[in-house]
Amino acid sequence: MKTIQLSIEELIFSFYSEGLYEQGISLKETYFPALEDSELKLMLEFASRSLLAKNMAKEVNRQYKLKEEFTPFIQILSSAEKTVKASKFNLDLEGENSISFHFIDDEIYFHRLLHDHQVHSITKVNEEEILPIINEFFNFNTLLKQSEVLFKLKNDDFEEFLNDVSQPDSIQESLISKWSNRLQSQNTNEFIEDISKRSGKMDSLLSLKYDSNNNPDLIDLHFVIPGKEGFWYLTRDQNLDLNIQKANESAINNLFSKDRILSM
Repeated sequence: MKTIQLSIEELIFSFYSEGLYEQGISLKETYFPALEDSELKLMLEFASRSLLAKNMAKEVNRQYKLKEEFTPFIQILSSAEKTVKASKFNLDLEGENSISFHFIDDEIYFHRLLHDHQVHSITKVNEEEILPIINEFFNFNTLLKQSEVLFKLKNDDFEEFLNDVSQPDSIQESLISKWSNRLQSQNTNEFIEDISKRSGKMDSLLSLKYDSNNNPDLIDLHFVIPGKEGFWYLTRDQNLDLNIQKANESAINNLFSKDRILSM
Protein backbone atom coordinates (compact mmCIF):
# COMPACT_ATOMS: atom_id res chain seq x y z
CA MET A 1 0.00 0.00 0.00
CA LYS A 2 1.33 3.41 -0.96
CA THR A 3 -0.75 5.55 1.44
CA ILE A 4 -2.06 5.05 4.95
CA GLN A 5 -4.44 7.34 6.81
CA LEU A 6 -4.64 7.18 10.58
CA SER A 7 -6.74 8.97 13.16
CA ILE A 8 -4.87 10.47 16.10
CA GLU A 9 -5.94 7.53 18.26
CA GLU A 10 -4.73 5.03 15.65
CA LEU A 11 -1.40 6.82 15.32
CA ILE A 12 -0.88 6.75 19.09
CA PHE A 13 -1.60 3.01 19.05
CA SER A 14 0.83 2.57 16.14
CA PHE A 15 3.59 4.40 18.03
CA TYR A 16 3.04 2.15 21.05
CA SER A 17 2.95 -0.93 18.82
CA GLU A 18 6.36 0.00 17.40
CA GLY A 19 7.84 0.72 20.81
CA LEU A 20 7.95 4.46 20.11
CA TYR A 21 6.53 5.34 23.49
CA GLU A 22 8.00 8.83 23.66
CA GLN A 23 6.27 9.78 20.40
CA GLY A 24 3.02 8.16 21.53
CA ILE A 25 3.03 9.93 24.89
CA SER A 26 3.87 13.26 23.24
CA LEU A 27 0.91 12.93 20.85
CA LYS A 28 -1.36 11.86 23.70
CA GLU A 29 -0.34 14.88 25.80
CA THR A 30 -0.95 17.20 22.85
CA TYR A 31 -4.47 16.01 22.02
CA PHE A 32 -5.67 14.27 25.20
CA PRO A 33 -3.77 15.86 28.12
CA ALA A 34 -6.44 15.00 30.71
CA LEU A 35 -6.74 11.34 29.72
CA GLU A 36 -6.28 8.92 32.64
CA ASP A 37 -4.35 5.67 32.21
CA SER A 38 -7.52 3.59 32.27
CA GLU A 39 -9.06 5.82 29.62
CA LEU A 40 -5.90 5.63 27.51
CA LYS A 41 -6.00 1.83 27.67
CA LEU A 42 -9.61 1.85 26.50
CA MET A 43 -8.79 4.30 23.69
CA LEU A 44 -5.93 2.09 22.49
CA GLU A 45 -8.26 -0.93 22.48
CA PHE A 46 -10.75 0.95 20.29
CA ALA A 47 -7.91 2.08 18.01
CA SER A 48 -6.59 -1.46 17.63
CA ARG A 49 -10.05 -2.71 16.61
CA SER A 50 -10.31 0.13 14.11
CA LEU A 51 -6.98 -0.93 12.59
CA LEU A 52 -8.14 -4.56 12.55
CA ALA A 53 -11.16 -3.45 10.52
CA LYS A 54 -8.75 -1.75 8.08
CA ASN A 55 -6.69 -4.97 7.91
CA MET A 56 -3.70 -3.03 9.23
CA ALA A 57 -3.26 -4.88 12.55
CA LYS A 58 -2.87 -8.51 13.63
CA GLU A 59 -2.96 -10.49 16.87
CA VAL A 60 0.40 -11.56 18.29
CA ASN A 61 0.56 -13.39 21.66
CA ARG A 62 -2.92 -12.13 22.55
CA GLN A 63 -1.96 -8.56 21.76
CA TYR A 64 -2.70 -6.49 18.69
CA LYS A 65 0.21 -5.12 16.70
CA LEU A 66 0.60 -3.16 13.50
CA LYS A 67 1.30 -5.35 10.48
CA GLU A 68 4.90 -5.33 9.24
CA GLU A 69 4.02 -3.84 5.86
CA PHE A 70 2.85 -0.64 7.57
CA THR A 71 5.65 -0.21 10.11
CA PRO A 72 7.93 1.85 7.78
CA PHE A 73 5.18 4.50 7.56
CA ILE A 74 5.31 4.85 11.36
CA GLN A 75 9.04 4.44 11.89
CA ILE A 76 9.83 7.23 9.41
CA LEU A 77 8.11 9.75 11.72
CA SER A 78 10.84 9.22 14.32
CA SER A 79 13.83 7.91 12.38
CA ALA A 80 14.14 10.04 9.24
CA GLU A 81 17.62 11.03 8.11
CA LYS A 82 16.30 14.31 6.71
CA THR A 83 13.02 16.22 6.67
CA VAL A 84 11.81 19.05 4.45
CA LYS A 85 8.80 20.91 5.84
CA ALA A 86 6.70 23.33 3.79
CA SER A 87 4.57 25.80 5.75
CA LYS A 88 2.14 28.48 4.65
CA PHE A 89 -0.15 30.93 6.40
CA ASN A 90 -3.90 30.80 5.97
CA LEU A 91 -5.56 33.60 4.03
CA ASP A 92 -6.25 35.49 7.27
CA LEU A 93 -2.52 35.21 8.15
CA GLU A 94 -3.41 33.72 11.52
CA GLY A 95 -3.16 29.93 11.40
CA GLU A 96 -0.68 27.86 9.39
CA ASN A 97 -0.79 24.66 7.36
CA SER A 98 2.19 22.45 6.69
CA ILE A 99 3.31 19.30 4.90
CA SER A 100 6.51 17.32 5.34
CA PHE A 101 8.76 15.03 3.34
CA HIS A 102 10.80 12.51 5.32
CA PHE A 103 13.87 10.85 3.81
CA ILE A 104 15.64 7.64 4.81
CA ASP A 105 18.04 5.66 2.58
CA ASP A 106 16.39 5.79 -0.86
CA GLU A 107 12.84 6.15 0.44
CA ILE A 108 10.70 9.29 0.68
CA TYR A 109 7.49 9.66 2.69
CA PHE A 110 5.02 12.53 2.29
CA HIS A 111 3.21 13.44 5.53
CA ARG A 112 0.23 15.76 5.84
CA LEU A 113 -2.68 16.39 8.18
CA LEU A 114 -6.29 16.22 7.01
CA HIS A 115 -9.72 17.07 8.41
CA ASP A 116 -8.71 19.84 10.81
CA HIS A 117 -5.54 17.97 11.86
CA GLN A 118 -7.52 14.92 12.98
CA VAL A 119 -6.14 12.50 10.38
CA HIS A 120 -2.50 11.80 9.49
CA SER A 121 -1.91 10.83 5.85
CA ILE A 122 1.46 9.25 5.06
CA THR A 123 2.35 8.39 1.46
CA LYS A 124 5.43 6.76 0.01
CA VAL A 125 6.47 8.85 -3.00
CA ASN A 126 9.27 9.02 -5.50
CA GLU A 127 11.47 12.02 -6.20
CA GLU A 128 9.53 13.06 -9.29
CA GLU A 129 6.36 13.53 -7.25
CA ILE A 130 7.83 16.10 -4.85
CA LEU A 131 7.75 19.20 -7.04
CA PRO A 132 4.10 18.80 -8.15
CA ILE A 133 3.08 18.41 -4.49
CA ILE A 134 5.00 21.56 -3.52
CA ASN A 135 3.51 23.38 -6.51
CA GLU A 136 -0.03 22.47 -5.43
CA PHE A 137 0.59 23.25 -1.75
CA PHE A 138 1.79 26.81 -2.37
CA ASN A 139 -0.65 27.33 -5.26
CA PHE A 140 2.09 28.41 -7.65
CA ASN A 141 0.25 29.59 -10.75
CA THR A 142 3.38 29.43 -12.84
CA LEU A 143 6.74 28.13 -11.68
CA LEU A 144 9.82 29.22 -13.60
CA LYS A 145 12.53 26.71 -14.41
CA GLN A 146 15.13 29.16 -13.09
CA SER A 147 15.26 32.75 -11.88
CA GLU A 148 18.05 35.26 -11.67
CA VAL A 149 18.73 36.99 -8.37
CA LEU A 150 16.71 40.20 -8.68
CA PHE A 151 18.30 41.89 -5.68
CA LYS A 152 19.90 41.14 -2.31
CA LEU A 153 19.11 41.97 1.29
CA LYS A 154 21.95 41.95 3.79
CA ASN A 155 21.54 39.48 6.62
CA ASP A 156 22.22 42.26 9.14
CA ASP A 157 19.33 44.28 7.66
CA PHE A 158 16.86 41.42 7.45
CA GLU A 159 15.39 41.70 10.95
CA GLU A 160 15.11 45.49 10.64
CA PHE A 161 13.37 45.13 7.28
CA LEU A 162 10.84 42.61 8.61
CA ASN A 163 10.18 44.82 11.61
CA ASP A 164 9.49 47.80 9.34
CA VAL A 165 7.07 45.99 7.02
CA SER A 166 5.25 44.34 9.93
CA GLN A 167 4.21 47.62 11.53
CA PRO A 168 0.43 48.06 11.21
CA ASP A 169 0.72 51.79 10.61
CA SER A 170 3.66 51.60 8.21
CA ILE A 171 3.41 53.85 5.15
CA GLN A 172 4.69 52.28 1.94
CA GLU A 173 6.13 55.55 0.64
CA SER A 174 8.38 55.90 3.67
CA LEU A 175 9.38 52.23 3.48
CA ILE A 176 10.26 52.55 -0.19
CA SER A 177 12.25 55.71 0.48
CA LYS A 178 14.18 54.02 3.27
CA TRP A 179 14.90 50.73 1.55
CA SER A 180 15.21 51.62 -2.14
CA ASN A 181 18.86 52.62 -1.77
CA ARG A 182 19.69 49.52 0.21
CA LEU A 183 17.91 47.10 -2.10
CA GLN A 184 18.89 48.89 -5.32
CA SER A 185 16.38 47.24 -7.63
CA GLN A 186 13.54 48.22 -9.93
CA ASN A 187 11.52 45.52 -8.15
CA THR A 188 11.77 47.23 -4.76
CA ASN A 189 8.32 48.89 -4.82
CA GLU A 190 6.53 45.71 -5.83
CA PHE A 191 8.39 43.60 -3.27
CA ILE A 192 7.71 45.99 -0.37
CA GLU A 193 4.04 46.30 -1.32
CA ASP A 194 3.59 42.52 -1.43
CA ILE A 195 5.35 41.76 1.86
CA SER A 196 3.71 44.72 3.63
CA LYS A 197 0.26 43.37 2.80
CA ARG A 198 1.24 40.25 4.74
CA SER A 199 2.73 42.26 7.65
CA GLY A 200 6.08 40.61 6.99
CA LYS A 201 4.71 37.08 7.39
CA MET A 202 6.38 34.65 5.00
CA ASP A 203 5.67 31.07 3.99
CA SER A 204 8.66 28.77 4.15
CA LEU A 205 10.53 25.63 3.17
CA LEU A 206 12.64 24.25 6.02
CA SER A 207 15.23 21.48 5.57
CA LEU A 208 16.58 19.53 8.57
CA LYS A 209 18.89 16.57 9.05
CA TYR A 210 19.18 14.44 12.17
CA ASP A 211 22.21 13.27 14.12
CA SER A 212 22.66 9.85 15.75
CA ASN A 213 20.59 11.01 18.74
CA ASN A 214 17.79 12.18 16.45
CA ASN A 215 18.51 15.85 17.21
CA PRO A 216 17.70 18.15 14.26
CA ASP A 217 20.27 20.38 12.55
CA LEU A 218 19.27 23.11 10.12
CA ILE A 219 20.34 22.49 6.52
CA ASP A 220 18.62 25.47 4.96
CA LEU A 221 15.57 27.72 5.13
CA HIS A 222 13.87 29.30 2.13
CA PHE A 223 11.04 31.84 2.26
CA VAL A 224 8.05 32.14 -0.08
CA ILE A 225 6.00 35.34 -0.41
CA PRO A 226 2.82 35.38 -2.52
CA GLY A 227 2.65 38.57 -4.53
CA LYS A 228 0.44 40.43 -6.96
CA GLU A 229 2.55 39.35 -9.93
CA GLY A 230 3.71 35.92 -8.81
CA PHE A 231 5.69 34.52 -5.91
CA TRP A 232 8.89 35.87 -4.39
CA TYR A 233 11.45 33.28 -3.33
CA LEU A 234 14.19 34.07 -0.80
CA THR A 235 17.34 31.99 -0.35
CA ARG A 236 20.65 32.63 1.41
CA ASP A 237 24.12 32.84 -0.08
CA GLN A 238 27.37 31.74 1.61
CA ASN A 239 27.43 34.97 3.63
CA LEU A 240 23.84 34.31 4.76
CA ASP A 241 22.62 37.38 2.85
CA LEU A 242 19.18 37.04 1.28
CA ASN A 243 18.84 36.49 -2.47
CA ILE A 244 15.43 37.58 -3.73
CA GLN A 245 14.21 35.74 -6.82
CA LYS A 246 10.98 34.64 -8.37
CA ALA A 247 9.80 31.16 -7.33
CA ASN A 248 11.54 28.58 -9.51
CA GLU A 249 12.09 24.85 -9.82
CA SER A 250 15.87 25.05 -9.62
CA ALA A 251 15.91 26.71 -6.18
CA ILE A 252 13.34 24.29 -4.76
CA ASN A 253 15.15 21.24 -6.14
CA ASN A 254 18.38 22.59 -4.69
CA LEU A 255 16.85 22.73 -1.22
CA PHE A 256 15.73 19.11 -1.42
CA SER A 257 19.10 17.89 -2.66
CA LYS A 258 21.23 19.89 -0.20
CA ASP A 259 22.70 18.07 2.80
CA ARG A 260 25.18 20.55 4.29
CA ILE A 261 24.32 22.17 7.62
CA LEU A 262 23.78 25.93 7.55
CA SER A 263 25.34 28.04 10.30
CA MET A 264 23.06 30.92 11.25
